[in-house]
Amino acid sequence: MHETSPTDRRLLEVAIDHFGRLGREGASTRAIARDADTLMSSITYHFKGKDGLYLACAEHIALTMRGKIAPIVDRLALPTPAAEARATIEALVGGMVVIMMQEDIAPIARFVVREQMSPTPAFDILYDGAMRHIVEPLVALLITIAGDRLKLEEARMRAFSLLGQVFALRFGRAALMRVTGWESVGPRQTELARAAILANVGAILAELAGDAE
Repeated sequence: MHETSPTDRRLLEVAIDHFGRLGREGASTRAIARDADTLMSSITYHFKGKDGLYLACAEHIALTMRGKIAPIVDRLALPTPAAEARATIEALVGGMVVIMMQEDIAPIARFVVREQMSPTPAFDILYDGAMRHIVEPLVALLITIAGDRLKLEEARMRAFSLLGQVFALRFGRAALMRVTGWESVGPRQTELARAAILANVGAILAELAGDAE
């Protein structure tokens, strides 16, 4: 994708919000241009129409999420002895909880949920551009902890389940707020969510490591 100018960035952010709320078919490029305070010709010139804009939104989301998870990914890139694997996973999951609780990713989440339910070529961009960089190291860390207790397919399923409870904080936000009775989310709520999920993770990792044996 071309280098994003401030005007194009605003257009992409507005488009992500429209696509997330209305879907690719329901969103109007005319309305997107209007809300971004730009001309329809900007969409045609830079993105070749609605389909190109939609894929560009997926690229923008992937880049944005890569920026948010960069400190986590940097840690995962380091060699991890077995003794440190559990602490690394806990740091990964705890960091992801903080990201998922932030309100500024709500438009991104709506876009991603639609791609989860009805994948298009944009899903490959989202997965390869961001999600894969968390999932693959997590799978390797789980195998390090479990040793021969986990086959690769099982480790992938365990990784998915660990991340799933984190993603539910954002993708299931309405249910979270209803269950907890929260009216808003701030540092206290984020820490409660982080502590609850890390307790789950700790129990899962202890079982994988055979601590109960």
